Amino acid sequence: MKGKKSWIKTILNIVIPIAVLGLIVLFVYMIQPEEAAPVEIEIRGGSPGEGIAVMENDDLIFSMDRATSRFSVTDKATGAVWESNPAEADNDPLAPTLDKKANLKSTLYITYGNIKGILTTYNNCAYSIDKGIFEIEEGKDSITVNYTIGNTEKEFKIPLALPEKDFKAITKNMEKKAAKQVKEYYRKTDINNLRASDNKEELLESYPDLADMKLYILRDGVAQHLKAAIEKYFWEAGYTEEQYQAHLSRYSTKKSEDIPLFNISVEYKLDGRDLIVNVPMDKVEFKPDYPITNIEILPYFGAGSTEDEGFIVVPESGGAVIEFNNGRFGQNPYYANVYGWDYCSSRTSVVTETRNSFPMFGMSKNGASFLCMLEDGASYANITADVSGRFDSYNHADAGYSFIHYESYDVTERSNATFYVYEETLPKQNISQRYRFGSEDNYSDMAGVYRQYLLERYPSLGSKKDEGLPAVIEVIGAIDKVQQTAGIPYKQPLELTTYDETVEIVDELKNLGVDDFDLKLTGAINDGVKHYVLKDVDLISKLGGKSDFKDMLEKLRERKIKLYLEGQTDFAYDSGMTDGYIGFRDGAKFVSREQAELYDYSIVWYGQEDFNDPYYLVKPSYKKECFDEFKSFTDEYDIGMALRYTGYLLNSDYNPKEKVTREEAKDISCEILSLASEKGTIVNHANDYALEYADVVTSMDISNSNMAIIDYDIPFFEMAIHDLVDYTGVPINLSEDFEYEILKSAEFGAGLTFTFMKCAPERIQETMYSEYYGSSFDLWKDKAAAIYKRFKNDFDSVSNKKMIGHTVDDSGVRITEYEDGTKVYVNYAYKDIDSNGVKVPARDYVVKRGE
Repeated sequence: MKGKKSWIKTILNIVIPIAVLGLIVLFVYMIQPEEAAPVEIEIRGGSPGEGIAVMENDDLIFSMDRATSRFSVTDKATGAVWESNPAEADNDPLAPTLDKKANLKSTLYITYGNIKGILTTYNNCAYSIDKGIFEIEEGKDSITVNYTIGNTEKEFKIPLALPEKDFKAITKNMEKKAAKQVKEYYRKTDINNLRASDNKEELLESYPDLADMKLYILRDGVAQHLKAAIEKYFWEAGYTEEQYQAHLSRYSTKKSEDIPLFNISVEYKLDGRDLIVNVPMDKVEFKPDYPITNIEILPYFGAGSTEDEGFIVVPESGGAVIEFNNGRFGQNPYYANVYGWDYCSSRTSVVTETRNSFPMFGMSKNGASFLCMLEDGASYANITADVSGRFDSYNHADAGYSFIHYESYDVTERSNATFYVYEETLPKQNISQRYRFGSEDNYSDMAGVYRQYLLERYPSLGSKKDEGLPAVIEVIGAIDKVQQTAGIPYKQPLELTTYDETVEIVDELKNLGVDDFDLKLTGAINDGVKHYVLKDVDLISKLGGKSDFKDMLEKLRERKIKLYLEGQTDFAYDSGMTDGYIGFRDGAKFVSREQAELYDYSIVWYGQEDFNDPYYLVKPSYKKECFDEFKSFTDEYDIGMALRYTGYLLNSDYNPKEKVTREEAKDISCEILSLASEKGTIVNHANDYALEYADVVTSMDISNSNMAIIDYDIPFFEMAIHDLVDYTGVPINLSEDFEYEILKSAEFGAGLTFTFMKCAPERIQETMYSEYYGSSFDLWKDKAAAIYKRFKNDFDSVSNKKMIGHTVDDSGVRITEYEDGTKVYVNYAYKDIDSNGVKVPARDYVVKRGE
């Protein structure tokens, strides 16, 4: 019956979409970029202040130069002073040009685009601070800097020129000192008595009244602060709006031009040992023709010079160290997207997939340190870091935020022109960063600070931590394979492990001494691993009937094995109207308003494998509907859920009618995870916000990314969460190098995951699931049991202990230390090594218990 249903579904899913294709094409064709209404950006400031603006509490002193908005933070406990910008920026021999020096002296970068897709970056030193177009607001417990950024200057309500009689009448009402200063900056101009350098024709063209009278004309190059003073003198002397408009209409030489111009505010607050930096979105202004695509905050805060000693911690994998002045400026700077790629942004190739599971970076310099935690708006962020020698003499790290997203589209086939369409609005969520200062001078102690922060931010973290070594056995039920029925090829389930065989695997493992683990059942519903959408949840008949499924559950309960049924709700694989999925209704949309159609990418040429079937990103509300159906099914059988992508991938929907930002998508994911956690959930990979909901995290990234600028990887994240969350690495038997994965698990305090199927590897030939070739249970069971029993003996007792230290000794041996004194020595080399009296065999680890 199921085969007949699949055959009918295949036919309908091909025929029915064709019937509506014409309407979809017409809809897409009719989409044209709307002409944006003109937006006036009010230019701020114009008269920089003097002196220092100060905030102070029991722990910190914040001091801002009112003339530049650059600042320092003094940590009272350590005496360390952290500067927003290098004090010697103007003297940096590696930044010889003005633009590079301006970058060093900036507290903010913005990047904007245009309809042709050209991206331009402005720093706020050259395009705001040096122009004096900013203002500082000093509140009771905050200091806010309002910047106008652009290639412009503030307009002051002063006449560019005015008749001699008007000038004398106004200056007569000024105080003597003010009148003298004003006369210095206005030149009396007589067309019959010009200087040799004057161009009579140009003057008459700009000021026709010179033919009949003498004019006072504002000199070129008058500084902004002087214009502000002149404005004040004029209006105090009785200058009126009527006079200003009359003079403006007769003597304005400035042509109206549409230039990129932006307003953005940065707010600073002190909170104990923390500096809070906020960028409120309701104060960000831009012209529709020049949308802001990225904002980078405090790019050189705390930067270390070539004379400083220290390092940068970046959240690559579990954490990584970039030493100051490591000489790797010939390599690419560090860059990664927080929470990975947003699949609602199209791309044609993927060379490297960057992601950070926890939004944080840190720095240790000359015996003191800070951590920067990204809070509000973290999902929009990317983290960058670089060393001295590339563009300047400083080691630095910061976060940028991507806001207005864009896509390219072709207007017509008759033209080669490509235009870009952008989101219409900024997200509502503000940006917030928390800098926490301390005396820690090593990354282990810094990880302890981060652990405390995580407990503050996620109070329930640790409540689901179990006793003993985390271990997960994943069983693959079915995959899909193209087979023929009545001469028609279509996908149908190919069984790899039946329900009865799943129980057999559990029993054999227990007989081999693998006696304490959770079971994840993958590919057991809706035709297999890449199942169709979960608008309806169906068991796979080839694995057994409903009674067989119930019998399996009962036997697992008797054996005290908790089952988690695996599924995903983010993508539509091989799904159509008969499955409850209609693409133009239920699919997410790119910024171009096209359906988010996706392909896998080749590991050889990095491009899209568009010769294979596409899959589709579903919109968040549809994702929630599918989850509700999935939960109803698991609740009916009283089993847990294993969510493949929720808590790991984070995707927007740019459909302007139902727009969901990435932060809103995170809130939806947290809602889903909270509901899933009621009967228990396994989360795959897991970003920081998902940890508090997980019984166990599988496939946590504990591997080295091999980014060339990085000196070495460290278990920074794991040191923060080890006694709070159960986690494992990728399945040992499916990893590229299982011995390396075992060593990484030992070093990073991870448990074990294995993936098994009961059938022989040959069964998955001529399918798209070659990744499961190493999952044959009969070939791996003895080795898996040996690995498990060794790990159980070595690490069961420290599973609930804090990981308090990690070092890399001179020989390259890595040493992880727990609060009870246990030390784990890991040797990745292909030779035996003596590490301070501890002999560590090649490609092995040794555990030494505390005394």
